Amino acid sequence: MSEQQNAETLRTLSDIDLGILRLQKQLDELPQKQQILEVRHKIKEIEGKASQVQKMANDVARTLNLLSDETQLNEQNLAETQASLNKSSQYRETSNLVAEMDMLANRKAKLEEDTLIQMEKQEKIAVVSAQVVEAARKLEAEEKAITGVYRQVGGKLKQDVFDLERTRETLVATLPESMAQNYRKALANKAGVGATHLIGNRCSGCFATLSEGQLAKLMEGPPVGDCPNCNRMIVTME
Repeated sequence: MSEQQNAETLRTLSDIDLGILRLQKQLDELPQKQQILEVRHKIKEIEGKASQVQKMANDVARTLNLLSDETQLNEQNLAETQASLNKSSQYRETSNLVAEMDMLANRKAKLEEDTLIQMEKQEKIAVVSAQVVEAARKLEAEEKAITGVYRQVGGKLKQDVFDLERTRETLVATLPESMAQNYRKALANKAGVGATHLIGNRCSGCFATLSEGQLAKLMEGPPVGDCPNCNRMIVTME
C-alpha cells in the first residue's frame, strides 16, 4: 500500500483504539457494577446477622433442654419425697421431708419461670430470624435483577469491544511489517492507544499541545510521523 493508504489505515486504527477505550470506560463505570457490590455487601451483613441469630437460637434451645432435664429430675424428686412423707410417722423425719418438699416446690416454680422466660426469648428470636430470612431473600432477588441488567448492558459493550478488536487486527495485518510491529508495541505500552492523529494542534493519544515548530515539522514530513511528546505514530493528514 502507499504511504497515504497506510496513513488512512493508521487513522482508522487510532479511532478504533480510542473507541475501545471509551467502551471499556463505559463498562467500568456501569452503575449496576457498583450497585451489585453494594447489595453483596448488604448480603454479607445479613449473613452475619443470621449467624448471630442462629447462635442465639441455639443457646436458648440448649438452655431449654437443660431446664427440661432439671424439671424432670425435680418432679421425680418431688414424687419420691412425697412418697416418703406419706410413709413417715416420725416428727423429725416428717419435718425434714416437709422442708425438702418446700425447697423442691420453690425450685419447681423457679424452673417454670425460667422456662417461660426462655420460651419468650425463643419466640422473639423466631420473629427476628424470619425478618432476616425475608431481608436476605429480597437482597438476593435484587442482586439477581441488577446482575441481569448488568449482563445485558455489559454484554453489549463487551461485544462491541470484541468487534472493534477483530476489525483492528484485520487492519493491522494490512500494514507493512515494520509499521505493524511499531503499532503493536505502542498498543501494548501506551495505555491501549497504538496510533494517534492530530486534532488541531493536539495529539489524540496524549492530548499534548504541539508547538508551532513541532507542528510545522510534522506537516512538512510524510503523512505518518512521531508525536514529539508520547512518541506514538501520529497521522498528520486529515
